[in-house]
Amino acid sequence: MSVKNGINGWAGSILRVNLTTGAITTEDTLPKYKPYIGGMGIGYKIIWDEVPLTTDPLGPDAKAVFGVGPLTASGVPCSGRMNISMLSCWSKGYSIIDAHMGGHIAHAFKYAGYDAMIVEGQSDKPVYIKIEDEKVTIEDASHLWGKGTFEANALLCKECGEEFDVATIGLAGENLVPMSTLITSFGNSGGAGIGALLGSKKVKGFAVRGTGAVKIARPLEVKLLSNYMIKDLVGGNNNHNVPSVPQSWSEYTATTKNRWQGGPGVTWDKAPNGPIDTGEQPSGIINVAAMRCNKGVFDFGEVAEKYTVKQGGCSACPVRCYTEYDMDPLADYDLPTHVSNTCMPIISGKSIYPEGTHDFVDEGDAGIILGGAMSRAQDEYGVWCNYGNLYSDFSRTYKDGILKEHMTEEEWNAVNWQYMKDGDPRWCEEFFRLIAENFSAFGEIGKGSYYLYAAWGLDDATKNSAGKNYYDEVNGSNTNVTYNGYPKHHSSEDAWQSGLLFNSMYNRDCMIHHLTNFCRSGSPYEEVIKPVLEGFFGEGCVDAPKAYTPINENKVKLAKWAFNGKQWHDSATLCNWMYPMTLSTSKKRGYAGDLDLDAKYMSAVVGEEYTRESLEFESERISNLLRVMTAVSFKERLGSTNLRKDHDAIPAWVFDKEPEFKAFEQGTVKMDRDDMEKAQTMFYEAMGWNPETGIPTRETLEKFGLNDCADKLEELGLI
Repeated sequence: MSVKNGINGWAGSILRVNLTTGAITTEDTLPKYKPYIGGMGIGYKIIWDEVPLTTDPLGPDAKAVFGVGPLTASGVPCSGRMNISMLSCWSKGYSIIDAHMGGHIAHAFKYAGYDAMIVEGQSDKPVYIKIEDEKVTIEDASHLWGKGTFEANALLCKECGEEFDVATIGLAGENLVPMSTLITSFGNSGGAGIGALLGSKKVKGFAVRGTGAVKIARPLEVKLLSNYMIKDLVGGNNNHNVPSVPQSWSEYTATTKNRWQGGPGVTWDKAPNGPIDTGEQPSGIINVAAMRCNKGVFDFGEVAEKYTVKQGGCSACPVRCYTEYDMDPLADYDLPTHVSNTCMPIISGKSIYPEGTHDFVDEGDAGIILGGAMSRAQDEYGVWCNYGNLYSDFSRTYKDGILKEHMTEEEWNAVNWQYMKDGDPRWCEEFFRLIAENFSAFGEIGKGSYYLYAAWGLDDATKNSAGKNYYDEVNGSNTNVTYNGYPKHHSSEDAWQSGLLFNSMYNRDCMIHHLTNFCRSGSPYEEVIKPVLEGFFGEGCVDAPKAYTPINENKVKLAKWAFNGKQWHDSATLCNWMYPMTLSTSKKRGYAGDLDLDAKYMSAVVGEEYTRESLEFESERISNLLRVMTAVSFKERLGSTNLRKDHDAIPAWVFDKEPEFKAFEQGTVKMDRDDMEKAQTMFYEAMGWNPETGIPTRETLEKFGLNDCADKLEELGLI
């Protein structure tokens, strides 16, 4: 199969799989979905058009939209993402939500000829979806049902062929646990409850092989842009642009802990042919970017080198943020030793041991060994952690005695608590099995924070024995950024008011890395970060760490850029851990990045002229569709007419933490209530939303061609 049509960038087809009827059909992507770019944008438009927002998120009428974008599989670096849109089955309002998955499967999907796949209906028996170019079938998966993701993925690869990319749900998804994922054979995860949605449809997973290609309008231009990006712009993971380890070529060494950890003396000790020293990785050299990340060293320090095999990653990514480990100590507990992960599970192993942990072989190695056990077990059972809230909810309720109150004596005694008390890695296996099997109170935790707090009275200090409000409590581990059941994701602690503003816009953790990518880059603030950012966004747009200033228009401009930019990256689809190229590694550029790069890529791939401004406009259309769906969900499900009050409210701990400081004093990241009220008003006005309700106005929606959205809001009395 070669390029299927004359379209540049887009594959041109959307696949629809109806599990009730068995019908498999396709429809054209363009022109209907072009204004929505791809990925997230296509997913939102399909859900808006086809799924009433009162639909049961796990019912037969619910749909999942797997989407990729015009830059996916085009050769553009860091384009290996897939976006999955659906209705939330766990957060307040049960509104629109996304899972985000990396790995290689997005490229395979695009090569097979599809921009999106709509999965609808409900099977009466376990199935998986097999895609091989135009040949798409619904296959029996009875032999896979009940198996963990590692075994199920291996069996699918064996059954379909090693050239297929596969992804499956685990026991958590099969048992409709809202905190559940879809896991690829490389361990890349799409969370947010997609496992439960697929489980409700009896879909174990899918296997895809594409033999086609993506048509590029100006391929030489894409190549030259990619060379320029990798040589002059790309740093380490999160695009951190100066090395943590001193290197002879570099003017600066990181002033704070950052994710460019490679350097002379930093090694991969378990590389297949013997240890590899990552050496120097100068700016301007195209083939050294993959040696910079060493995410394990960032997470655990030098002990990670001992267990590192290599750095893995997604299709088309030169940075490689997935550290692959071989952890010998796990063999002593009859646990798998091969682990690959880059985010929450691998760094959070100690968090589900509320009575403490112990070292294994080396001093301070409990984090990495337990992280390895946690990562493997969590992926095996297909559990999603809600960006750490799952761990925190367990630990807090255990310590407060509330967990035990919600279990019978028989249930309590059925749990192997000794594993936890001994700091035994097998507790990770036990813990995630209990979540995945919906066992007693563990099953309640698996329904997510919003449900749990309401069911156990944890949202009201007068209604639980500990006398706490888990949303508001100041305790160092509470990270709830709204009252909607999800935590912060690089919020005010990284990016002052701007970070807090975009963190409250979604129906799950925001997953926006626009600001933390430069705030934690390691570059000196006065010499690099401040002049570069103010050059882009104006004076006062950026604050030094723990030296915050009151809100101003340029901070709002920065927040709006990051919010809309997230929609762009999840629609294009590009990795938001790396993009945008705000800073660079190049001294000759003054370390300034290139915010026009995304538009240059889009122009070269699609063959139409895009600008940064035109992409931001199209992305803002998707942002407004997100906001409309949230408003409609909150009205139809909760009777709410005010998103500012009912969706965007910020918990008290953000303002009450660090009581020894006042807001805006040197040395604190606490926020000021009145200042944030002003910031929200300014942000709503900048977005063209009603400043009192935070709901888009008709004028704004019609500017983006969302007239039907305006009509719906008017019908519901929201505008």
